[in-house]
Amino acid sequence: MAATSNRLAVEAALWALGEGGSAVDAAVAADAVLGVVQPHSSGIGGDAFALVAEPGEAVVGFNGSGPAPAALTLEQCVAPDAWYERSPLVVTVPGVVDAWEQLVARYGRLDLATILRPAMALAEHGFPIGRIAAMEWSSASEHLHPDHGLPEHPVPGQRITNVALAESLRAIGRGGRDAHMTGAWGGAAVDAVQRAGGCLTLDDLAGHRGEWVVPIAGEYHEHEVLQLPPNGQGAAVLAALARLAAAPVSTPDDPADVVAVTRAIREGMEDAHTHIADPRVSPVPPFWETDLRQTVGRDTVYTAVVADGMAVSLITSVYVGFGSGIHAGGAPLQNRGFGFSLDASHPNVVAGGKRPFHTIIPGMVRRDGRIHLVYGLVGGPMQPQGHVQVLRHLIDHGLDPQAALDRPRTLWPLGDILGVEPGFADDDAVRRAATDDGWQVVDIPERWFGAGQVIRIHPDGWLEGGSDPRHDGTAFGY
Repeated sequence: MAATSNRLAVEAALWALGEGGSAVDAAVAADAVLGVVQPHSSGIGGDAFALVAEPGEAVVGFNGSGPAPAALTLEQCVAPDAWYERSPLVVTVPGVVDAWEQLVARYGRLDLATILRPAMALAEHGFPIGRIAAMEWSSASEHLHPDHGLPEHPVPGQRITNVALAESLRAIGRGGRDAHMTGAWGGAAVDAVQRAGGCLTLDDLAGHRGEWVVPIAGEYHEHEVLQLPPNGQGAAVLAALARLAAAPVSTPDDPADVVAVTRAIREGMEDAHTHIADPRVSPVPPFWETDLRQTVGRDTVYTAVVADGMAVSLITSVYVGFGSGIHAGGAPLQNRGFGFSLDASHPNVVAGGKRPFHTIIPGMVRRDGRIHLVYGLVGGPMQPQGHVQVLRHLIDHGLDPQAALDRPRTLWPLGDILGVEPGFADDDAVRRAATDDGWQVVDIPERWFGAGQVIRIHPDGWLEGGSDPRHDGTAFGY
C-alpha cells in the first residue's frame, strides 16, 4: 500500500513495487513524482527526513536536512533588510537527492535511474495538475522564476511540462547525488543564489551528507510513538502526548476533549521552540522524556509505503511555496534557513554550517513490538499539531485511518490565538469551550489545517489506509 498527496505519485510507488522494488524504492519514486507535480511544495532543491522499519529490526531514522552555507554569519543576517522569508541568505543546502541515494543504497532493490523514470516522464511529457495543488501553486506563483516557463495560475486538470526538471532528474539517475550537487544543477544553483546576494558555494553542496539517526520514542496509551530527534520538531509530538496521556478520553466532538488536546499541543510546541536546535552544535535537553502528565488541566509532501514487511515514512519539503523563489534546473531552492533564530542567546541561532529548526516530521507507531501505524501530516507548524490530533482519533477514539483524517482540527499559530476548523458536531460549543479556556478563537483559511496520510498495519498483515481530503491524494494497495 502507498498513501500520498497525488494519485500519480501513488501510481509511481505501486509501479516501482511491480518492477521488483522495495518499499523504499517505491517511496522515493513517489517522492520524485511529487517534486514534479507539486514543485511549490517539494523537489530536488529541498530537504528530506525518513523512518524505515524492517521485520525484526529496530526502526531506523534518516535526517536529510542540509546546513546553512559555511560562510553565513549572524552579523550578515541582522543587517538592515537582510533577513526575510525569501532572502537569499535563508537558502540552505538541499538534502533530498543525497537522502534518496542513501536510502536506496541501504534498502533498495532498483537503481536510481529506474526509480526516477516515472518522475522524468511526467516532467518531460506533462501531467495534469490536481485541484488543491493548482490552488497552492497559484497562491505562491509570484515566486516562480521569471524564466521558469511554467504557468502562474494553473487550473485543475491543466497539463504542465517541466523539461528542465526532467533533465535534472535524468542527470541524477545517471550520476546520483554527486552529479546533482557538483554538476550542472549545483553550479546553476550556486550561481543563482550568489547573484541574488546569498553565500552558498559548491563546497557547501559537495560537503553535505545526511545522517542515519536513532528515533526518539514516547509511550502513549499502550502505543510507542516514534519520531526523529532534533533538529526536527518531532519532539513536540512526544511532549504534547506526555501531557495528554492523563487527560480523560471522551468523544472526538466533545468540546472538553478538543480543548484538552489543544492545550497539550501548545505546551509541547512551546517546549520545542525553546529547546530545539541542531544537536551537533547546541545540545538539546530530552524535554520530551519528562513525565509531565500532572500538568494536564506550510508547504510539504508526505509519503507512506508498506510492502513485503517493510514500512517507510518519508517527508520532503522546500518550506514555503516555491521555497526561496530562487530556481535552478527546473526546481526551487528551499528557504529553510528562515527557521533559524536571530537571538544570539537562543540554541537555534543562525550560524554557518548549522542546520536550522525543521518543521517536517515523519511518524510511526508501534504496538506490541510491531509497526502499527505509518503516518505523517504536512503544514509547517500544523505538523506536530496534526500528528497529535490524528493519533488521538486513531488510538483513543477508535476511528479508522480515513475517518481520523477526515475529522476537523484546531490550529494554534501563536499567542492565545486558536483556529477551529468547521465540521465539529457543534462548532459553536467547541468555540465557546475554547474561549472559556482562554483562547481567542479566529477564522483561519482551510488550507492551514494540513493534510495527512495514514497506513495502519493489522496483526494479520492486513493494511488499512487513508488519505486526507484536504489534498489531491489517495491511499491504494493490493
